[in-house]
Amino acid sequence: NSPTLQERRRNMWSFFRNVSQGHEKLKKRIHNTRIPLGPKARTFVTFLYITLPIAFGYRLMQYTNNYAEKHARKRIEHLRDESNARRERVMEVVQKKTGTWKMIAS
Repeated sequence: NSPTLQERRRNMWSFFRNVSQGHEKLKKRIHNTRIPLGPKARTFVTFLYITLPIAFGYRLMQYTNNYAEKHARKRIEHLRDESNARRERVMEVVQKKTGTWKMIAS
C-alpha cells in the first residue's frame, strides 16, 4: 500500500516548503542579531565580505574553464576522427569510380 505519485509529490513539496521556512527563520534570526564589533574586527569582517566572493568566484571560473577546455578537447578530437573517417569513405568511393587516389589527394 505505497503512496501514490501525487502523495509523494505533495510530501516532497511540503518538505521543501518546511526547509525554506526554517531557512527564512534562521536568516531573520542571524540578521537581527547585533554583536558590537571593535574597529579591528569590523575591518576584518569588511575584508572578508569583499575578498571571499572574489576568491571563490575566481576559483569557480578556473574550474569551469578547465572543465570546458577538457570537454572541448574531447569534442574536437571526436570531430577530427569523424572528419577523417568521412574523408576516407569519400576517397574509397572516388577510387572505386576512377581507380586512383590522386584526384582527391592533390
